[in-house]
Amino acid sequence: MITINRYNMSLKNIKYFSAGIMLIAMVMMSSCQKDFLEKPKGSDITMDTVFTSTQNAQQMIFLLYEDNYFGPANLALHWWDPKGYASWSEIGEDIYVYTGKPGDYGSQIAYYDGTFSPSSRQFYPINTLYYAVRHAHIFIEHAPKIKTSSPDDAEYVKNMTGEAYAHLAYQYFYGMKLWGTIPIVDKTLVGGEESITRPAFSEFIDKIVGYCDQAIERLPEKWEGRWTGRFTSVAAKALKAKILVYAASPLYNSPTPDFAAGYEHPEVLGYTNFDKARWKRAADACKEAIDAAHAAGHQLYTGSGTNKNLYYLAINLTNEHILYERFKEANAEGGWKYTLYMMNQPYGIGWYTREDLMYQPTMNHVDGYQLANGKYPISGYTGGDPTKPIISDAGIAAGYNDQNYQVNRDPRFYQNIVYHGSKFGESYNTKLVNFDINKSVANRTHGDWLGFKTSFMLRKFINEDLGKGSDVKYNPIHPILRLADLYLLYAEALNEYNDGPTADGLTYFNQVRTRSGMPDYDAANYQGANSKEKFFNAIVYERKVEFFMESQRYFDLRRWKKGSDLNLKMTGVLINNGVVSRNEIGWSNIFRDNMYFHPFNIESVNNTKGLYQNPGW
Repeated sequence: MITINRYNMSLKNIKYFSAGIMLIAMVMMSSCQKDFLEKPKGSDITMDTVFTSTQNAQQMIFLLYEDNYFGPANLALHWWDPKGYASWSEIGEDIYVYTGKPGDYGSQIAYYDGTFSPSSRQFYPINTLYYAVRHAHIFIEHAPKIKTSSPDDAEYVKNMTGEAYAHLAYQYFYGMKLWGTIPIVDKTLVGGEESITRPAFSEFIDKIVGYCDQAIERLPEKWEGRWTGRFTSVAAKALKAKILVYAASPLYNSPTPDFAAGYEHPEVLGYTNFDKARWKRAADACKEAIDAAHAAGHQLYTGSGTNKNLYYLAINLTNEHILYERFKEANAEGGWKYTLYMMNQPYGIGWYTREDLMYQPTMNHVDGYQLANGKYPISGYTGGDPTKPIISDAGIAAGYNDQNYQVNRDPRFYQNIVYHGSKFGESYNTKLVNFDINKSVANRTHGDWLGFKTSFMLRKFINEDLGKGSDVKYNPIHPILRLADLYLLYAEALNEYNDGPTADGLTYFNQVRTRSGMPDYDAANYQGANSKEKFFNAIVYERKVEFFMESQRYFDLRRWKKGSDLNLKMTGVLINNGVVSRNEIGWSNIFRDNMYFHPFNIESVNNTKGLYQNPGW
């Protein structure tokens, strides 16, 4: 059987995969048409061959899990990725990504430097989305024709049909997060159909939630052995819950925003009114998904202790993972498989060292971490200048200053960030990370690369053991939905519906904090005019540090209409002979209101009947 990941397949099934992949590639890739809804020319001529058996037909489902169409896109693994060397994390997190050679570093730059336009290269093109949609519909329509050899075989076809429906929901939800509603194609197009327009938001949500329900009816609670990683009924319920939380969020569950005033089609951007009942619907879906996850054996991972739990689950598959992307085993830079891991190792530590780095968290990000007692050490900046922090009363009481910024912070800080004086690769390395710029200082791990601006490196998702040697292997695991996400979505929905946190919401919220050694929620530690606002701000914090580098924050801030938080004058620190000072690194992120709804590519608008551009573009 085939392993559900980007590269791996078992050798004994190469013969099946090779036959199927050539046929299916014709379906997926045979056309470069500008109208993304039009039928790919000559694509269906082999369908009768593909659907002669479950063994052949399953290749149609397997390709829906391919990285081009499926996955969180939270980390750029290598330079030839079709998305460009880019990810949603670097667009949405407070991190610096070297931008000295834009041609080499992908499409992400235009998203955060203020130059994005309908002509820009898009990180997830809409034609890619519709390739996957068409693929899923082909399977659904042909599934009844598959010749089955046993009741188990028939059940497998039913399960795969559920997967196809789940992927439809997944793709349309992805589209919603980027553009608002997009045309719903509910069958395989053959050419000559009337133009398909963008539906009203309420119709769109009901349709994709319906796809989730269709999937839930057909999917197993869990897959066993080599089949793990595929959509389950639990994953479909979790996806449904997340869709409904997004739909209930301020960007969509409110009157038409001011920046879209006068737009001819406000109904494609959201409900155009507020209804608290949408939060109730979302909360109920979250609870149903949580109960189903518990029944299937999912639980928060707590096996490595409060100081290691988050790091461990970022590089290992655990029972907390409900839906995830898994990659082929690899290490060596010589194979150029996962340059990410080799470009996030401190210089001079490990078997392979290169000076240039990819992901650099900023001091802006570090400032956001609470102290271990749940209080914030920084309350703001003088004149809005991030090089001039205002130390809070709690920070003063804790003895905070920039020289010891790393002391006594939320344990997730240490699991997310590599900083000056920290440990790295403890199983093979004894020296501390040393980012001192003074070349006379002994045992530096700096590298003196001019693109190293912040004096911070990424720890989360970086398997430090790879530095032992090129013979150490690793299968990257990137989460799409995990149980902690459901817990916080549920707590958020209850808070919004009940105008304040509930006992049930606090229970699930506190479980996420407790597993990382943080104290229970204390309203006194958060800003807000009332209990609802205070707990909302607690949710914002929790999602920022818990899901760091998981492609969540960019979409969270936009659904909350807090896109202005993405405007950032980036700062780092310099360590000179042991003395720490803040510095501006010469880069700013820019977010404009029209980025709440991304533009459609100009060629798609010009060549696709019924598609019209989003406001502000």
